[in-house]
Amino acid sequence: MKQRTKLMIPGPVDVWDETLEALGRPVVSNFTEDWAPIQTETIALLKKIFQTQNDLFILTSAGSGAVEMGVASIFSRGEKVAAVSNGPFALRSIEILRAYDCDVVEIENGWGCGADLDQVEAALKQHPDVAGLVVVANETGTGVRNPVKELAQLAHAQDIPILVDAISGMGGYDLPVDKWELDVLCTSSNKALETPPGLGFISVSERAWDTVDAKQADGGRGWYYNLANWKKYREQGRYAPTTMATSMIVGLRASLKRIVEVETLQGHWDRYAWAQKAVRTGLRNIGFDMLAPDDVASFTVSAVCKHPSMEHEQEVRDFLNKEYGFVVSGTWGKTIGQAFRVSHMGRASSSEYLIPFLLGIEEFLRTEKGIDVPLGASLVGVEQPGY
Repeated sequence: MKQRTKLMIPGPVDVWDETLEALGRPVVSNFTEDWAPIQTETIALLKKIFQTQNDLFILTSAGSGAVEMGVASIFSRGEKVAAVSNGPFALRSIEILRAYDCDVVEIENGWGCGADLDQVEAALKQHPDVAGLVVVANETGTGVRNPVKELAQLAHAQDIPILVDAISGMGGYDLPVDKWELDVLCTSSNKALETPPGLGFISVSERAWDTVDAKQADGGRGWYYNLANWKKYREQGRYAPTTMATSMIVGLRASLKRIVEVETLQGHWDRYAWAQKAVRTGLRNIGFDMLAPDDVASFTVSAVCKHPSMEHEQEVRDFLNKEYGFVVSGTWGKTIGQAFRVSHMGRASSSEYLIPFLLGIEEFLRTEKGIDVPLGASLVGVEQPGY
């Protein structure tokens, strides 16, 4: 009999019991006084994870909605915008920019590689009229971390804002918004914040507000995905222009309290780093290569190249799903068929998931490929107990 499906994909992630319990509580209205303490506490917890004192908004949207809000609010139609392009989600941010008629300066790097700072600096100097720089902090499609701190420094040296898509990054490792002066940063609920999908988040710096305010006269910025509109409603004492996804926010609050008050933020990062090491070290020990090198490897998702014995990465994914109930992701675009992606987020960053997952891949090699893999050879990276 097939086992219960266990998600080891880069989102949505399997969440913890206290979050599920909170989601099942009676619905609360954000138009009552009962909502104020819930909203206030949730925003305060989010700011601790973002490491920011900037304004921060909770949207009823996917993370891409938060990215679209940033694009719609700080860039004008026809403006030239630089964008790092080294993976499928970078291409999505570029698609959003072009949907708003921005003239994109696409700074292409190899898939599986981090952004080349010299190349970005050269592009910014070549195009001194760009209105901003857009980057994906953690490229989910290739398992790569981009050097956000240094990219922000390059943007600010040219006196332009940086917009950071941190959808699969925020919460999974150290991304200090204020320390690195990240002007607009976007993320979502269903990745390293370990909550089901449905919420987007956006933080806005003073530099970004100056840009938003200066460009409102341009028009064509929409209504919901318009930071100026949200600012107006907040000044009227409203948390959002519309009814909020209150049950989702109650579940989010439970998850954030677990991260901040039980694990601690550093402990949360440590769990993800432990899971990353366990996956990368263990699978390398049984013959797999990683798409991204160690120095730029994501802490939230690993992109694993297919084993030399495999014709297509789908083989191992089908085996894991059928025999063990694990669901892992493929890739697309330039790497389709060449790698599969393993999440380190939510329950997937626990030994409860990782140990049987790794042993399942061993079993795949033994039974499906006839390779004599010693039992437990994939567990060499599982050294630290307690996760």
